[in-house]
Amino acid sequence: MIVRLHNLSARSPHMGDVQAVTALMVQCDAAEFGIADPMEEDVQKNWQASGFDLKTDAWVIVTRAGHIVGYGEVRQSEEAQLSFAIYVHPDYRGRGIGTLLIWLVEERARQMARRLQLEQPVTLSIAISSFNQAAQRLLERERYAQERHFWRLLVDMDEAILPEANDGTEKGKVRVDLVVDAQNLMGATLLARRTGMYVARQYHVYEKVLHTGHTLMEQEKQWATVG
Repeated sequence: MIVRLHNLSARSPHMGDVQAVTALMVQCDAAEFGIADPMEEDVQKNWQASGFDLKTDAWVIVTRAGHIVGYGEVRQSEEAQLSFAIYVHPDYRGRGIGTLLIWLVEERARQMARRLQLEQPVTLSIAISSFNQAAQRLLERERYAQERHFWRLLVDMDEAILPEANDGTEKGKVRVDLVVDAQNLMGATLLARRTGMYVARQYHVYEKVLHTGHTLMEQEKQWATVG
């Protein structure tokens, strides 16, 4: 499937895109937080995760010159929850890339929800930086509601405070990645301050309720009967 914007096109990514997609994530994080930590190994691992199909569950936005300036993906995170992520290069924001990626994500998410065949509602959620107000406005325009927020703490800890290893490993610094609900932030921050240098990032979680597969089939039957 190819969807065209002005001098841009959308396609499914392939494993050869992992370096370019990682670079895009780094540029987005650096623009919003001043630092970035995505790794190619992590992106590749996520693409190879069980239940994730790179051909149907992810998209890249590409310029005519072949540069990747947008990326989106959707996957099942819990029994009745789908989650997605979107990245748009800072220099290409405001051109409709984010909107297109949301539409592609939702189209695929509804297909996934149908297959789940659940009685309960299926939610589609995304976590975005608290600094990205443009993304917040876009999500609200697309009828997403902010449900909660959390903090991510990147803590550089002295290895000396961890249980001592007997394998001859040289002591040094260890980076710990903590995801903390807003209600538990104070305790986690005190721990981070006590153990070493840390960086805090705040995220907002936006959600939309999708129809379940059962509900969709019932609606289709009703429409067929009325027709």
